[in-house]
Amino acid sequence: MRYLSLAKTDELLNNRIMAKNIDYQQLLENALRTVVKDALTHAQFNGLGENTHFYITFRTREPGVNIPDFLRLRYPEVMTIVLQYSFSNLNVTDKEFGVTLTFDGRPFYIHIPYDALVEFKDPSVDFMLQFQNRGHNDSSNDLELPLAQTPAEDKGRVVSLEDFKKNKK
Repeated sequence: MRYLSLAKTDELLNNRIMAKNIDYQQLLENALRTVVKDALTHAQFNGLGENTHFYITFRTREPGVNIPDFLRLRYPEVMTIVLQYSFSNLNVTDKEFGVTLTFDGRPFYIHIPYDALVEFKDPSVDFMLQFQNRGHNDSSNDLELPLAQTPAEDKGRVVSLEDFKKNKK
């Protein structure tokens, strides 16, 4: 008989334990995501404690991740957000959370499904959870970037401002 202790969490995350078609790895991942959901729910209704802050790292291309395009370009694989002082509209559901954060001086509401999580930290109590990559990267969540354009050949033509002044008269 196996007993699960918190000290063995890392070992279980690295080893797939399967018995009679029970995916214990997946059950453990779901339980850990519930810890994150419960911590965020606590913050939603009670706020964060004096020194409490969360570092949340997630995969930006995971299905359901909704962030501004410029952030997806800046962070094409993973991104870490910090919930501490300047966040608002924290909304926690069973499958995802949403929050308003400020990027480049402008507020944006972002959605992050728990399945996209890579890491959750609360450094104020030295707590950290890491999640396995389930290989769900969805190319439909990629941005299409314009192809590099070569500048048009300059034929040495110089345009004088005098030409425009004459046309106005």
